[in-house]
Amino acid sequence: MTRRPLALVTGASSGIGREFAVDYARRGYDLVVVSRSREALESLAQELERRFGIVCAVCVADLSSIAGIEEMLSAVSSGPVPDVIVANAGVTLAARVGASSSAVVDSVMTLLASGPIRLIERVAPAMVSRGSGDVIVVSSIASRIPMPKSAVYAAAKAAVTSYARSVHRELRGSGVRVVAVNPGYVHTGLHRAAGLEHLEKVVPRWLWLEPGDVVTSAHRALARGRDSVTPGLVYRLSLPFLAGNSAQNLWRRLVRPGRVKR
Repeated sequence: MTRRPLALVTGASSGIGREFAVDYARRGYDLVVVSRSREALESLAQELERRFGIVCAVCVADLSSIAGIEEMLSAVSSGPVPDVIVANAGVTLAARVGASSSAVVDSVMTLLASGPIRLIERVAPAMVSRGSGDVIVVSSIASRIPMPKSAVYAAAKAAVTSYARSVHRELRGSGVRVVAVNPGYVHTGLHRAAGLEHLEKVVPRWLWLEPGDVVTSAHRALARGRDSVTPGLVYRLSLPFLAGNSAQNLWRRLVRPGRVKR
């Protein structure tokens, strides 16, 4: 009996990760979905198995801790080598320099940077030996521009984007494709969870993307052999200017909490 391809998706319980899980299930992949929320994962697994007739395994792990990363890696090592990795688990951190504890900094760097890197370091060599595999790292436009009051977040995203782009070049010709996806604002629960719900009211509607836009951009970038992609035409056109002082000052005025209209 032919084995169905297998996709591992982290941060799969909501938002972009959930959209990737649905997309790969629709394509006929079995899944391993990873998140902290057992209830959300089990609900997702039941839905995907019912709708698409695939097998969806659940891995409950806190990927902001080394122990959680090891739990996931242990689960991965016990089964077949994934055909796809979607390293998506994330959090948003907005804080002035010096305002975050060492524990918070460590957890953010583990979740956004060192955790995905450890996962790819573990799985990519087996993909190379097999001669095929896709690795999608969901990063952020913050990896490409200065982010005052979000320096830790931006640093973590810059690190994992640089890693993905480097591995892309290293593995070119091996059959393993690697891409970093750097979206701007996406309609998920991430900003509300970080206490930044005011952004949904002050950021112009035309700057928001949907999770499906990120998934589509990732697949197109893989097909075109790109090492990274920024979803959304408006972001691609404006990216060269976003690091400038004028753009930075305008953006800070636009998104400050005091601009929220009640």
